[in-house]
Amino acid sequence: MDKQLIKLAKATLLILDKKSWDSIELDEIYKKFKINKKNLHKKITNKLDLLRNINRYFDLQLRKASDNIDQSNHKDMIFEVIMMRFDIFQDYRKSIINVFDFLKRRPQELVSLLPSFVESIIVMANLSKIPINGLKGNIKIKGLLIVYLLSFLVWKKDKSKSLEKTMTSLDKSLDRAGKLISIFNK
Repeated sequence: MDKQLIKLAKATLLILDKKSWDSIELDEIYKKFKINKKNLHKKITNKLDLLRNINRYFDLQLRKASDNIDQSNHKDMIFEVIMMRFDIFQDYRKSIINVFDFLKRRPQELVSLLPSFVESIIVMANLSKIPINGLKGNIKIKGLLIVYLLSFLVWKKDKSKSLEKTMTSLDKSLDRAGKLISIFNK
């Protein structure tokens, strides 16, 4: 991810902290943060591209944060990686909730962002050393996406600094997913 895209992601998140997703415009972000539009015109063509860019920025931050992840079993590692992502989200909490509230009202736009979310799930699985090849891997990715989304809904309401409710929910969801996956391993 190049420096201009990182700057654009941060700028978008800063604006979303104060304004609704509905009210922001691409040109407003470019002007306010002095971002050269010409360099990005092929990569960012609409507002949904801004969201995809933010998601890639979070993936980048997660990769950096996970350099020192403890090598243990898959469940513990994916738990740690997902919680790292939520920790990264904490700095942009208001902005992320702002976007989520918009997407709740526009599910068709949420659907168009699903490939970007799946890419993030693949990043998290890879960081956790979870094998995702073949049919079993496909099932794991879909299961992790569901676990992640359920945990996100808890995170959205969890206002504690420790994110205890989010951790508890994530742990329970991973236990359930692990039981389902074990069925396929028999």
